[in-house]
Amino acid sequence: MSTAARVLAVYLAFSTGTSTLFAAPADDGAVRVAGIVLKWVRGQRDTNYRRLEPLVREAARRGAAIVVTTECFLDGYSIADKSIALDRYRDLGEPIPGGPYFGRLAALADELDIHLVAGLLEADGERRYNTAVLIAPDGKLVGQYRKQKLGHESVRNTAGDASAVLDTRHGRIGLVICADRTEPSIVGRTCAAGADFIICPSGGMYGADDNDPIVRARSRENSIYIVFVHPAEFLVTAPDGSVAARQMVGDRLVIDAGDENGSTDSKGVYLFDIPRPREAGAQP
Repeated sequence: MSTAARVLAVYLAFSTGTSTLFAAPADDGAVRVAGIVLKWVRGQRDTNYRRLEPLVREAARRGAAIVVTTECFLDGYSIADKSIALDRYRDLGEPIPGGPYFGRLAALADELDIHLVAGLLEADGERRYNTAVLIAPDGKLVGQYRKQKLGHESVRNTAGDASAVLDTRHGRIGLVICADRTEPSIVGRTCAAGADFIICPSGGMYGADDNDPIVRARSRENSIYIVFVHPAEFLVTAPDGSVAARQMVGDRLVIDAGDENGSTDSKGVYLFDIPRPREAGAQP
């Protein structure tokens, strides 16, 4: 593996139950991406935002230029719990970019001068989408991506129908969400649209047996880095299909609010340096 794409040394902060990758800022030949690995608290937007913000700040302090949350971090992937009343579920969505939590995320990206990829439930009229937004360092919305492969989500959510490849100063970022990675055609279209690397907020299968071969295959098929961020795993796969970085973080996706900072609430900030595309630098 190249120096610019090295996995950074791990420092375990056992006093807070978190694991964080600490290192000097990336050099000019790489862009530093941070994955925020954090358990969901189902249906509690304020709690999930409160839990996320200090980890985003930690990532920025450690030189991350792009910070990535899990899939639907804000509502805690509430689509998984169909016992949540439909009206309550729908209320967990918000318009983009006009929603209050989007506004808080945008202000945070602006303050920290980072690109922020955040997963949330989007409300667009009567429709709800599993969406990932990309916010620029000035707090403006660069663009958004709506998950295309929904499976069980389709009873309440609407599928997206377009790929997202978004221009930034760090290169062209392709976005996919969770199960999209299982469809070669979805990832292939994203790469064909000119993505320099792919970011995949996720919350489904994870680990070396169930998940990693899928992500490795998509990297190998398209000769591209993929950054996968999940409540229990941080994974980066390289263009040759190898695992460039992997960190498992507990074995749970969801916790109850009363379990915060307990033994099941493992979380962390994980960093990886991706080689910067030669043409990057002119965009926001």
